[in-house]
Amino acid sequence: MALRCDVCNKKTQHGDQHIHRHSAWRYRAPRTKRTWKPNLRKVKIEVNGRKLELKMCMACYSKYTETGVDFLVKRQVKEVLKVLKSKN
Repeated sequence: MALRCDVCNKKTQHGDQHIHRHSAWRYRAPRTKRTWKPNLRKVKIEVNGRKLELKMCMACYSKYTETGVDFLVKRQVKEVLKVLKSKN
């Protein structure tokens, strides 16, 4: 199961962590590999009487709490669009 937001597709990122040494100019700053993981939350949503469970990052969750399902329709979340099309 991948760590990925269902709304914005934010996922784990990889990079280097720098430890800056200010003691001498001739030393190169040592680097180590590290990962940044998205802050995900499972959210249960009811759309047209049908319950869905989505994984959202906290940025998408805060937008969802402000605007509601309209935010998910605007971002074109596949699961929500399927439910809305099947109802019509």
